[in-house]
Amino acid sequence: MTTTLRAKPVAATPASGAAARPRRWLSIGGAIGWRLLGVVVFVVAWHVIALNVDSRAILPGPLTVLTDFTDSFFDDPGLRYLGVRSPGVAINLAWTVGLAVLAWAIGSTLGAAVGLLSSRMQWVRNVSEPLFFVFGAVPALVLAPFFLVWFGQGHLNKVVLVGFYCFVSVGLVAQSAAAAFPRTSEEYAATQGLDSRARFLHVIVPGTLPSVLSGLRIALATGIAVQATVELLGSQIGIGRLITLRAGQGDVSGVLGLSIALGIVAIVADLILRQCIRFLTRWQ
Repeated sequence: MTTTLRAKPVAATPASGAAARPRRWLSIGGAIGWRLLGVVVFVVAWHVIALNVDSRAILPGPLTVLTDFTDSFFDDPGLRYLGVRSPGVAINLAWTVGLAVLAWAIGSTLGAAVGLLSSRMQWVRNVSEPLFFVFGAVPALVLAPFFLVWFGQGHLNKVVLVGFYCFVSVGLVAQSAAAAFPRTSEEYAATQGLDSRARFLHVIVPGTLPSVLSGLRIALATGIAVQATVELLGSQIGIGRLITLRAGQGDVSGVLGLSIALGIVAIVADLILRQCIRFLTRWQ
């Protein structure tokens, strides 16, 4: 008599998922640890080089920059003496980033819409493609004087200029993503009875969403950089205005502190946007 042994399938236990969590947190912690190590190495190298230079007018140390930055974070009597109405770093930094985010939201939304439509509507492509490819290669400093003449010295010219560059940046990404989207997906949707509008909204937009959202990160960094650059040319408020004044005074410590602060805020904004993108694309 022969006995047949059958192996019972082993069901996945909750412990397996629980065991994966520590590995995931270890990988995240390792990535953060390497980034922190890079920051520490940079600061230590900066401190050592500043000690060897031994001149605050040429290269102040990180502690000097941090002290000057914190002293002028909410108010700066020196800038107030020069006639600056809002001399604190906090309000100027918030103004620059806030205005850049506003222009980024408007320009990126329009750029994504036009970029996706241009891949399926020829007349939209004919109108938008020259803007994308020509102005995508033109630096902001070249167009800034024209926008200054057309829209004045107020805040409108900065919003339009930053929004325009975000429009071009996101539009190029959206157009490329839609052009590379497989036609077979649309053809299959058509066989299910979806018209062109339904295919665009329910097939093309979700299919290209990850690429478009990634393009938003590039546009956000570009928007903050362009906003600060335009403020260098002329503005009554903003971090670029403070950098211009500090540079005119020969205050290297102030310029370094303002530049680093703007970079840190841009990194934080990118991290927040990255988390939003992961939430929106969690279905992947």
